[in-house]
Amino acid sequence: MDANMISHILLWIGLIALALVVVALVRQIGVLHARIAPAGALILDKGVEVNNPAPQVTSADRHGRPVNVGYKGERGQLLFFLSPTCPVCKSLLPTLRSLGKSYRQELEVIYVSDGDHEQQMELIKQHHLEDARYVIGPEIGMTYQIGKLPYAVLIDAEGVLKAKGLVNNREHLESLFEAQAMGVGTLQEYMRQQTAATQ
Repeated sequence: MDANMISHILLWIGLIALALVVVALVRQIGVLHARIAPAGALILDKGVEVNNPAPQVTSADRHGRPVNVGYKGERGQLLFFLSPTCPVCKSLLPTLRSLGKSYRQELEVIYVSDGDHEQQMELIKQHHLEDARYVIGPEIGMTYQIGKLPYAVLIDAEGVLKAKGLVNNREHLESLFEAQAMGVGTLQEYMRQQTAATQ
């Protein structure tokens, strides 16, 4: 065997060893991913606690029509607090439109914002929200003590606040519905309960 053949054999052995290391690392990443619990929406405010009656407030949408929030009705409500200057808020708008269509029979999506009227109109136009319930004013945000954006509040048809939290992605929004189904305020609360039960 000459030196050239030996170097080729060593290179192949090294390549096979490297491939085995990559496979092992990918497997470990999969195991870690399975162990990490979903974060879900994060509650940051001091407002009404989950599973209590939602604060009732009447405001007007951008057309001047009354919007009753927190009252008992035929459908639940998903309040989405946003700002035209918030890029994360804008990134969630397609997801909210999709949720609004999927849950049309049992849920009304209400967009709540405050600030410059022209910026609001531009946001509505850019994201095709012309037919959406869109409130421009501070009343609802102040009543629900919203301090950070984007924030969402889920209220059932009985007027009970079922879930709420800071929502930075689609998973956070969907976690509100999961939390409602499990009867907890957030997925973090559920994880805390599970951890306490196993200790």
